[in-house]
Amino acid sequence: MPSHSPAIVVLTPPVIKPCEPGLSGAALASRLRQQGLAASWVDGSAAWFRHSLAPERLAACLYQAELPAGQREAFRQALKVSAQPVHPLRRASTYAHRGRYTSAVNHLVNALWLASQPWPGHRLRVADMEVQGRRPHASRHLAAYAEQASPFDDWALDALVPLLQDRRARCLAISLTYFNQAFASFRIAALLKRHLPALELWLGGPLVACWEAVGVDLSRPPFTLFHRVEPSDDAPLVQALGGQPAAPDGPLAPGLHEAPWDDYLSPIPIVPLALGRGCSWGRCSFCPDHLHPRYRPCSKDSLAESLHAVARRFPQGAMLHITDSAAAPGHLERIAQIIQSDALPLRWHGFVRLHPRFAQPGFAQHLARGGAAMLQFGLETTAPALLESLHKGVSTEQARAVLRATAAAGIRNHVYLLFGLPGETDVDREHALSFVEQELPGIHALNNALLNLPRGSQMAREPGAYGITEISPFGLDSDLSLYDDFRCGDSHPRLEARRWLGRRFFKSPAVRAIRGQLQDPFKANHACFFSPAPRPTA
Repeated sequence: MPSHSPAIVVLTPPVIKPCEPGLSGAALASRLRQQGLAASWVDGSAAWFRHSLAPERLAACLYQAELPAGQREAFRQALKVSAQPVHPLRRASTYAHRGRYTSAVNHLVNALWLASQPWPGHRLRVADMEVQGRRPHASRHLAAYAEQASPFDDWALDALVPLLQDRRARCLAISLTYFNQAFASFRIAALLKRHLPALELWLGGPLVACWEAVGVDLSRPPFTLFHRVEPSDDAPLVQALGGQPAAPDGPLAPGLHEAPWDDYLSPIPIVPLALGRGCSWGRCSFCPDHLHPRYRPCSKDSLAESLHAVARRFPQGAMLHITDSAAAPGHLERIAQIIQSDALPLRWHGFVRLHPRFAQPGFAQHLARGGAAMLQFGLETTAPALLESLHKGVSTEQARAVLRATAAAGIRNHVYLLFGLPGETDVDREHALSFVEQELPGIHALNNALLNLPRGSQMAREPGAYGITEISPFGLDSDLSLYDDFRCGDSHPRLEARRWLGRRFFKSPAVRAIRGQLQDPFKANHACFFSPAPRPTA
């Protein structure tokens, strides 16, 4: 690394789930170092959680909180758990019992409620933050929030500013992935502009790339808080700071010796890893992945090098979080082969398509022996006509065969369903429910959602082909939203699906059996640690 290269710090801002590193910022810092820059990474979200949940800070919040009679004891328990040397969510034994896990999560939720109390109108949560009267999808709300006192101020001024001074940072690059991070990103930028006026501020990351793709003007407020907004890749940053841009070859991964592993709430380290850029399928008519680059997989040689690097760093074991939108079966086969042949102490989980290869004899068993802990399947619907209109490239029988094969191999199946589709009827919804009831033994977790229409998707570009007659924003303050509402003539599919879910889906014994009483704001990030216990048929 050239000693004369300017120092750049990449920041992952709050709020993301405090169980693993945020990949985009961590991987960017690693990439910048590979291209000759003196770059380092700060997991600002993990550091902010640690700051906000410090026992002495929570004790002061509890002392000042006005609580109804009988509730104070629950918050005392939350404070007591937060003060433990090892949080229960970092113990493997917690995940062996769902009641114990739910209790640990409830203590964390209560601790965050306490941390919210000094900030009227704010509600801090595990994966996000609610601000009364403000939405991160509105540029004017972000601009206004940047100028108001916030729960991020103390950490930014007491910890981040001294860190940047100590590292002699010339540039801070904020990597923005989720809307949950938007409030903190713009508020932190405003604070740094005031307290470190010589610091150059850059904004980038996956969310910024999506904003550019849907036509957001990145040259107006609140983006003017930054000296430069670069949505696409790291090449402009590398060139501006004197590095040598190079095309990436290996998986995107965090710096294994840079992340604050002891701060993450998981029983073993979770290492995020992207096997490629873009989506290996990339044809779904409803999917926002059209906003991302064309699929470019990493080389299989570089994949082997990355797996061995993780195993060397964590000889006691780690969980790989494959972050690709749809990991290619060939790459997963290679991962399993390396883990088996080289006896690496690694397990993994990630999103995959319901590809027929998963149902081929022996393939799921090979993945299971090679570390597959959980596969996340975007089934979306089981109605044949709707599957065809979504361009999923999957049939209901194919999905059935895959789920049975992977469950039989001992892999945990996490199934995603999407309701409120254009043209969807109650008959289609009942078809999906019937599928869940029939395949109950092979479905270990369910995630149900309503379709938000992605701006710029094929479905949005050609609404008439899908029976969509009206597209409208979600409220007046939604200029930064990536999604819209829609209607199909007199039908409002999202509203109709919401009513059906409450009336039918959530009352099904099969759905109740899968969902259980689990408190799960971490969702799939922690679900991979639960065993896929066998379940009787409905």
